[in-house]
Amino acid sequence: MRVRGGLLLSLLLFALSSCLSSPPARKEGGTEPFRYVVYYGDARQPSLMRGTDWAIVSDTYPLPPSDISPSRRPLYLAYLSVGEVDRDGPIARILARTPDGGRGVYLSKNAFWNSHVADIRNPVFRKALFERVERDLRKGFSGLFLDTLDSPLDYEERHPRKGAGLRSALVSFVETLHATYPHLVIVGNRGFPILPALAPSLSGVLFEDFCTRYSERTRRYVRVDPREREALLEVIRRAKAKNPDLRLLALDYDDPDHPGLSRGCGRLARSEGFSHYVSDWQLLRTVPSLPPETRR
Repeated sequence: MRVRGGLLLSLLLFALSSCLSSPPARKEGGTEPFRYVVYYGDARQPSLMRGTDWAIVSDTYPLPPSDISPSRRPLYLAYLSVGEVDRDGPIARILARTPDGGRGVYLSKNAFWNSHVADIRNPVFRKALFERVERDLRKGFSGLFLDTLDSPLDYEERHPRKGAGLRSALVSFVETLHATYPHLVIVGNRGFPILPALAPSLSGVLFEDFCTRYSERTRRYVRVDPREREALLEVIRRAKAKNPDLRLLALDYDDPDHPGLSRGCGRLARSEGFSHYVSDWQLLRTVPSLPPETRR
């Protein structure tokens, strides 16, 4: 998912078997279900955040005062795109100050998101990402949400020569991030082909497009093929068997003005052990999780 938007590039599926580290819990000994939200706007949303455990937000989101009791506020996770660079975003501005203006970082264009697929092998890009992370920590964020993991993986799949080593470099970046900030909550978005290697460095995994998604081609909300979901769920089940405490998050998309496509998705997600959230494709408006229709 992108800031102001919703989908990642599609990938071939790979097998997964590894252990994931357990995220720190905000509520000790509680029986309430784990709740999370995703919001990419810049206006403070106290009612949306209330009662949630994790809040994935743009790193421009105005955090509440630090004197609010930790038991009454979620852990805020700052958005960080590690596979693409928005052309008018903060990382692009950091790269523009480098000797080559960041040109060596950009691999290909993503016209829909006005971005470039980025070369995580490039030390200049990695340094820029860490610079942004340091800024986020100074602002008071408790964790990071790593988006666009799939983009460099897809690039290496399509360009095996030019993209050789992107996969291993992405793994090493996340490992270094975790080693540098071992107590930081780190959640990855999809990235199934490298999830076995990433697992020890992550606190959780978000399964975007669990049941519904937004089609960039048709500009419509559509259902996910159950066979596609089942293939990924099998991967998740193997990961869960390795680490029963793995935090699983499911994200779906629906029209907030005419909801209905995501009906029943919440129950399906919860039956598989996921915390569920539904939003519009720009991640600005929450959509109620609708129950299945009652047959008469």
